Amino acid sequence: MMRVTLLAPIHNSLYARLVVGKLLKMEGVSLDGIVVRSHWNWRRFKSEFTRDGVRLLGKIRQKYILGDERFGNGQNENLLSFAQNMNLQVRSLKEIAKQNKIPYLKVADLNQERSAAFLQENAPDLIVFTGGGLIRQNLLSIPKIGILNCHTGILPPYRGMDVVEWTDAEGKIKEIGFGATLHLMDRGVDTGPIILKRNLEIRSDDDLKSIRERLEVLMVALMIEGIHGLCDGSLHPVPQDLDAGRQYYVMHPRLKAFAERTLSSYKKNRAE
Repeated sequence: MMRVTLLAPIHNSLYARLVVGKLLKMEGVSLDGIVVRSHWNWRRFKSEFTRDGVRLLGKIRQKYILGDERFGNGQNENLLSFAQNMNLQVRSLKEIAKQNKIPYLKVADLNQERSAAFLQENAPDLIVFTGGGLIRQNLLSIPKIGILNCHTGILPPYRGMDVVEWTDAEGKIKEIGFGATLHLMDRGVDTGPIILKRNLEIRSDDDLKSIRERLEVLMVALMIEGIHGLCDGSLHPVPQDLDAGRQYYVMHPRLKAFAERTLSSYKKNRAE
């Protein structure tokens, strides 16, 4: 039996709830703990505001105020439609933990000592990361297999932030494409050994928002497939070529508008 603990960025993360829902039905896997980062943290707000600027306010509205409603009515291919197909009823990870008698911990920062102590006591074979900031060495060294993360981009070429938009803006849609990569985390940013990666087919009605939403669905599928493969030994981590990619940062809104136009041009040329 492979022992798994999950890390989440917020108690109502739909991505995390979907992964947990799948994990609870998986043979050969035992979900033995859930650690959730508190969203009311001034230190965290200052850090993320330094990174994201005013766009952080939009993220707060999307995640903390709108919640699942940010996906609309679930008619499009996104996490909400996926949850509806799964008949996922629970609205928080705390509720899931209570129903299934899973140890649950809420912390200000996933890297703090209380979190590390909780994980050491759980002694997981694998930690599943569904968001919540950079992970430090004190946590990376705890699980036997490692900490599993799914990145919304193709590794190794595109590491870091806004890689969907950067792939587009740099004219690499045809050569590299949009996709997701499942990998084990290390001390770098998206530099750890790769487990799986898969491209997303572009549709005629896609824009950058719909691509990102569809990638989130793909991330759940890759996460579950990867856990299965690590559990039964059919998948093995492959180290990245660190010289084959670079780290990208938050994209300026004007560049994002350019990227959207680039995507429209690509779809138009492909249709002709």
